[in-house]
Amino acid sequence: MNGNRVPPGKRNWLWPRLAAPLILLLRLGAAAEPPAEKLPGPSPILQSVTWHWETLQTAAPGSDLWPITWGADDHLYTAWGDGGGFGGTDSQGRVSLGFARVEGGPIGFRGVNINGGQDAEHPSSFPGKGKVSGLLSLGGRLYANLNLQDGTWPDVHHQLAWSTNQGATWQRAEWRFDKGPGAFQPAKFLNFGRDYTGVPDHLAGYVYLAGFRQPATRAEVKGCLLARVPVARLLDRAAYEFFRGCDSAGRPQWDPAGELAQPILSDPRGLTSCSVVYSPALRRYLATGFHTGPGQLGIYDAPEPWGPWTIVAEYEDWGGMGTAGEGLSCEFPAKWMSADGREAWSIFSVYGDGGHLGIGAHDRFNLVRVTFNRKPAAGKPN
Repeated sequence: MNGNRVPPGKRNWLWPRLAAPLILLLRLGAAAEPPAEKLPGPSPILQSVTWHWETLQTAAPGSDLWPITWGADDHLYTAWGDGGGFGGTDSQGRVSLGFARVEGGPIGFRGVNINGGQDAEHPSSFPGKGKVSGLLSLGGRLYANLNLQDGTWPDVHHQLAWSTNQGATWQRAEWRFDKGPGAFQPAKFLNFGRDYTGVPDHLAGYVYLAGFRQPATRAEVKGCLLARVPVARLLDRAAYEFFRGCDSAGRPQWDPAGELAQPILSDPRGLTSCSVVYSPALRRYLATGFHTGPGQLGIYDAPEPWGPWTIVAEYEDWGGMGTAGEGLSCEFPAKWMSADGREAWSIFSVYGDGGHLGIGAHDRFNLVRVTFNRKPAAGKPN
């Protein structure tokens, strides 16, 4: 009973045995997310998204996930799972987790395996176990949110890892994010400009990390949470705090207690793999999240990382891929955004039967050009 045993002969034997589970239930009740009963409203800025499927490029068949960040050396850095990475296959060069560099522009890019995978520059640091959902370049270092795969998803621990040599080798923090129903599960770092430059002044000095509350067994994630940590204390677990809502003046409130965290974005249809990037031209944050299947994608925008979030586009059959399988990740690298914010490129990953349909994006690195269509100003054409 977690240390609550009472020596024989004690008359108050019942309360200590009930106290621990009762307190646990109360804590889990307090940690439960409020029901997401309504969809976010429509974006006041963006009207729609055009996907230019004729520009679709694919690589690295058999490898999935592909989170992205803009490095200090002007290259993009990414990670994959369960495959050989660029130039590899599902079996050739296969590792559980590998890291790669994407050189050049979106047209004619060159993918180079850095750590693990086919013909890699350096041997794998994670050949048998481990996945990365989020990457960040900051101060010339790469940081990764590492899923230790030490349980049945999503009941897994997460650990921060970092590289001081552009992904050649990796070190791990001595602590881990807790797991268990109600626990904060980190996912993706918020990305800004090259090597974490271009952060708005009122957000400067902090790193932001999107995640979710671990659901009960067979329950669905419907909300995205937000954590922040001072840049200088990124490797200090005690320095992390969580968004718990805004005060009456609209100012964000933060608390070190993860169980008090409130969703920044909720969707009753489900919300997995929430990624966020800042568009300086639009002065908006762009988020993506899959409801479940590879064709069930939502795109959202907001003036601040904590919202209010609104819907830009919603799909049930995005890319002709439908609902069978999983949508894993969809990101817009800040490096490949146009100066006016209208044009961008998406790197995305999907898995399962639906991924074989439509555009055929199952289990590989996928890249496609997108256009964000702005709503016309009053009295002006779009």
